[in-house]
Amino acid sequence: MKFFQPRRKILDLTLIFLLGSLVSLPAFDQTTIEMDEFNAAYFQYGEMKDTDSAVAREAARRAYELGKNLFGAASERSAMLAVNYATLLENESDARIYLDEAVEIYQLVFGFESRSMITPLIGLGLRLSERAQSNLSEEYYSRALRLSERHLGPDASESGYIELELGALQLKAGRLESSWGHLQNARRILSNYSDSGSKSGLTRAYLLTGEYYLAVNDYRAAIEPLLLSLKDFSSYPSANITVRNHVDLIKAYENLNESENATFHCLAIGSTRRLAEDENLKPVFRVPVAGMKKENSVKGVKVYFTVNSKGYAVDPLIRDQIGNDKLRDELIDTIKNFRFAPRFLAGKAVDSPGQYFEF
Repeated sequence: MKFFQPRRKILDLTLIFLLGSLVSLPAFDQTTIEMDEFNAAYFQYGEMKDTDSAVAREAARRAYELGKNLFGAASERSAMLAVNYATLLENESDARIYLDEAVEIYQLVFGFESRSMITPLIGLGLRLSERAQSNLSEEYYSRALRLSERHLGPDASESGYIELELGALQLKAGRLESSWGHLQNARRILSNYSDSGSKSGLTRAYLLTGEYYLAVNDYRAAIEPLLLSLKDFSSYPSANITVRNHVDLIKAYENLNESENATFHCLAIGSTRRLAEDENLKPVFRVPVAGMKKENSVKGVKVYFTVNSKGYAVDPLIRDQIGNDKLRDELIDTIKNFRFAPRFLAGKAVDSPGQYFEF
C-alpha cells in the first residue's frame, strides 16, 4: 500500500527506476544469443536484488555491460542499467561513477539542466533512499529541487514532494535543523493542492513533523501533527506506517506520563496483529534501565511477566540469580514502564501470561 505518491506525470516517468522483474526490451540488430544473455542477467538481477545482494550485483553488472552493447551507450535503457548496478555497490565512490554516467546520459537525452531532468533525478533519489544510500540520495534530490524551483516554481507540488523527501532523509540522519526547514516547506506547499498525491504527501509531512518533535524531546508539540497524520492513516489500520504512527503517539504520551492516552494506541496496534498462541510479545515502548551506565549494561537477564489486556507488564519476576538486589529491583521497575500491544482473541483484548523480555 502506498500512502504518498508524487503527481501522476512524475509517477509515470519514474516507473523505469522501479523495475524489479524482467521487462520485454525490443531487439534491433542484436543476435538472439546476445539478447538471451542480457535477458538472463536482467532476470537474475530482478529476482535476487532483495534477497542476495552479491548475486544481484554481479547480475546487474553483466546486464549493464551487455545492455550498453545492445542498446547503445547513450540510451535511456543503458542509464537505467547503470543505476541498477550502482545502487547495489557498497562503495559510495564506485557507485557515483555509474550514477554520474547515468545522469550524463539523461542530460544528453533530455537536455542539460532542462525541466525534463527533474524526473530522472527524483528517480535516482528514490532508488538510492530505498537502498539506504542517503548521502547520494540527498544529492540527487537537491539537484531535482533546484531544477523544480527554476522551471516549475518554488511553490509547485513537485517542489513540495522533493522538500518532503529531503526532510525525511535529513531527519533520519539526525540533521534536525535542516530537516525542519524542508518539512515546513513541504507542509506549506502541499497544503495548497487538492490532488490525492499532495494530500497524502501532506499526511506524511505531519507524521515526520511529529517525529521531529519526538527527536528534540518536545513530546507535547508532537501530539497534534501525529494525530493529524493518524486521521488519514487509520483507514489502513494494519499498514506499517499506521503502526509507526501509533508507536510515535505511545512514545509521546508515555513521556508525558499520560499512560491512559497511550493505551488507546496499544490496543489499536494489538487489534491488527495475528499472533501465534505461544508467541512472545515485543514492547512497543521501552525505557532504559534507570541509573544504568553503558559500561555496566546487563546482558542475558530475562524478566518474566504478564501483559494484561491494556498492554501493561504486570507481576514481573526474575528467575535467575544475578547477585545484585539493586539491579534486580531496577530491572523490575523498568519492565513496569514498558508498553505492549496486547493479544486479541475473538475481537477482544486479553491477558497474556508467561511473557518475557531479555535485556
